[in-house]
Amino acid sequence: MNAKTPTPHRVLVTGASGAIGTPVCRHLLGRGHQVRGLALEANTDLADSVIGDLSDLDKVHEAVADMHTVIHLGAYPNNADFLNVLLEPNVRGLYHVCAAAVAAGVQRLVIASSLQVISGLGKKGLIRVEDGAAPTNHYALTKVWAEDLGEMYARVHELSVVLVRIGWFPRNTDEARHLAQYEHGPSVYFSHGDAAHFFACCVESPSPGPGESLTVFATSQPTGTPRLDLSPARATLGYKPRDTWPEGMPFPHK
Repeated sequence: MNAKTPTPHRVLVTGASGAIGTPVCRHLLGRGHQVRGLALEANTDLADSVIGDLSDLDKVHEAVADMHTVIHLGAYPNNADFLNVLLEPNVRGLYHVCAAAVAAGVQRLVIASSLQVISGLGKKGLIRVEDGAAPTNHYALTKVWAEDLGEMYARVHELSVVLVRIGWFPRNTDEARHLAQYEHGPSVYFSHGDAAHFFACCVESPSPGPGESLTVFATSQPTGTPRLDLSPARATLGYKPRDTWPEGMPFPHK
């Protein structure tokens, strides 16, 4: 059973009925937070849901109203045609969320990025945020833009912003099998349990402060030699992963 937080917040989760949004919402509720979802379909765990599309600015404003924190997970999650598929949810949708957050007086904005932003680095050894980004497809490029937009909103609009380079999060058994085939797959694995715990840390940490942004990698405890530097998430957010591949999945991994 989750311990209750001493400082509950009003939290909006976009993509609340998605693969990551579902366990995140459930965990935040268990911690005592007031959680509202924004998604194309309702998350049945939530009493407070706004059903709508990120491209509908009025729906986004409705969802963001009176929130302390926004966790923005809603997006098209794979590479696809930029103009016909990615542009609306990943570019226009993100802009709508950021603009609505400022208008509503949101204090903290947590934006999902992806490990795909570093897919072209070609670096051996430990990868740090300071190594920069090297996207190799249009989906990853939308996430680079998301990081830049979030940093700007922190600097210009005095928001507290966390930019999360999410690790390899299997959505089903087939994806878990696919992960296991890659040399570094288990080292960048992000369990359902650790994802829920990580985003609770994003909500509850006193840092970053207003006008500050933080970019972090988010994975479970790596197997073997670490591939990604998790120390900023630990030092600033207090995140300590609890699972190691293949722990923490609600379905068989093979």
